[in-house]
Amino acid sequence: MIHISRVDLTERGILLPHDRVGMVIAQPHLTLTQQEPYRTPLAGKLELLRNLTATLAVSRAAPHHAEKSHFTIFPEYSIPGLDGIDLIDASLADQQWPTGTIVIGGVDALSKADFENLAGRAGSHLDTEHNGLGNIGANEWINCAITWTKAADGTVERWLQPKLWPAWEEQNISYQNMYRGKSIFSFKGDLSNGLKYRFSSLICFDWIATISAKPSWRWAIDDLGIQAGEGELPLSWMFVIQYNPRPSHPAFMNAAVSFFDGTIVPNVQRDRTCLVFANSAGKPAPGRSELYGGTSVVFSPKTLFQETASRPTVARGGPRFRGNPLLNAFRDAYFREKGACIHSFVQINPDSVTAGAANRSFAVDRPFVFPLAAAADPRTPSNLVPACVKWINDELDDVTSLSDFQPAGDLGARADAAHATSIQELRALSAPSCDKLIRLATARDGQTSGRGAAEVDADAWDADERDALGHVVHTLDLLAMCGEAAASDQDTGHATVSVDGKTLDLLAVRGKTHDQCHKYAKAKFTPNTRRQTILVTRDRDNSPRKRRAGSILQTTAPKLGEERKITDPESAIIHVDYQGLLAAFIDAATVEELSQKVAAHVGA
Repeated sequence: MIHISRVDLTERGILLPHDRVGMVIAQPHLTLTQQEPYRTPLAGKLELLRNLTATLAVSRAAPHHAEKSHFTIFPEYSIPGLDGIDLIDASLADQQWPTGTIVIGGVDALSKADFENLAGRAGSHLDTEHNGLGNIGANEWINCAITWTKAADGTVERWLQPKLWPAWEEQNISYQNMYRGKSIFSFKGDLSNGLKYRFSSLICFDWIATISAKPSWRWAIDDLGIQAGEGELPLSWMFVIQYNPRPSHPAFMNAAVSFFDGTIVPNVQRDRTCLVFANSAGKPAPGRSELYGGTSVVFSPKTLFQETASRPTVARGGPRFRGNPLLNAFRDAYFREKGACIHSFVQINPDSVTAGAANRSFAVDRPFVFPLAAAADPRTPSNLVPACVKWINDELDDVTSLSDFQPAGDLGARADAAHATSIQELRALSAPSCDKLIRLATARDGQTSGRGAAEVDADAWDADERDALGHVVHTLDLLAMCGEAAASDQDTGHATVSVDGKTLDLLAVRGKTHDQCHKYAKAKFTPNTRRQTILVTRDRDNSPRKRRAGSILQTTAPKLGEERKITDPESAIIHVDYQGLLAAFIDAATVEELSQKVAAHVGA
């Protein structure tokens, strides 16, 4: 049986807004010990403490433009022991930290002695009847969530909630058991419109654990149902802090579906509840990861929130991100970044959104992504992250150099250097340029006439766009090795390059056939009036292009350095195949030879 310990924050003056709530969620990359009790190793503790400091700084600055960060969330295991707790205590006690705020975080494994130390501190609250120190074995360790509050008078308090049920990794141990908690805190207080807010927190596996024939979250809901009696009570938030390699596992998603089922404890209103999943990162730097990440806020299908394609920072969830359709009917604001970062945003209270065009709203506003790693990255700009910027930068992580085609030597090194420059320049592109890059490079089936619209939703970009991006990068690499090449926001096409002393615009297009690519380029690209364009196409099989006239009006193929003809728009475009450029690189032994072969291929 799980006991519900009720906490009234009203007398502490912790008033929360009824419409726009400031939230900051840390998403650190964790490396825990291989053996229980699971902790951050000593070598990694300093970095984790820096992550806490960085997150608290963002929270204090409130860049989301709510009046303050009402909630600051740290995932399971992300607070390194008593040192991490001391750091958060000191930050909240500082006069610069705003009053009326709440911090929720997961501490890595505490020994019984450390837990006793923490429970005995001034301001600590523990359900001693159900989680008293006498219930904890001498050799047991505690996976604990802490809820801090800073009252209106500046008093800082903390509530200690041990994890209820171990995940498999916490059960499959060799030496020490994890203590199994027996209670959940249920908090309530006043909203700015005079109504009440209520929230509880669970630790990762607790979300799907069945204890005494009921899901853990059901114990909290049932207790609210008892309080409601014949009336109704709303639940405002449920926080689930995680260290979860599979956050969208069907078990977790099905639990969310059941949680929002209004037929279960119908007198506890959850059609306006915000379910917050706060998980750790899948890698120490920004990027794509198959594991971890998946921080999200989920709402009932009954809310009036809008959803559109390619919103900055957050996606609509679904199979592309979740791997299953279980939350398709819900309002699922899924944060795309799965690497280490800090999420800052305003969470909109569903009750504040009314029907009508003038009142349309998304579930989250100003979703900024801040860095936890020192290196600058377009995916953690301390601002919005457009979907196309996130997608392109994730893909650029995996585009490799062409040096594998050459034995070790000067030309291979030149390829690596050119590739590094290409990646750096493409990462620096603005969001409109990122979108243009993919739009111009991808001749998808059905677009040969130019009438078929390109895929405008970056969240739907897939193999076609991935191949097209790789084609742009490698074409840029090849031309950079034997001349000058640079990509920037000012380019008409994909870049500006120099071949045999002539400056040209570069357009790289990939599609099913060279002819399809050529027609697509004609429909989508307007040549520069001041110089020629080199169109490099790659077909499905990377085969040579058959040389033939582009139209009945074009009697000869355009030559490098020729003036364009007013009566022939295609005279500005020199069309070559990628296969010839790659062959020149493979066959060349020196940079000079490569330059000669490329110039001959372009001028043929």
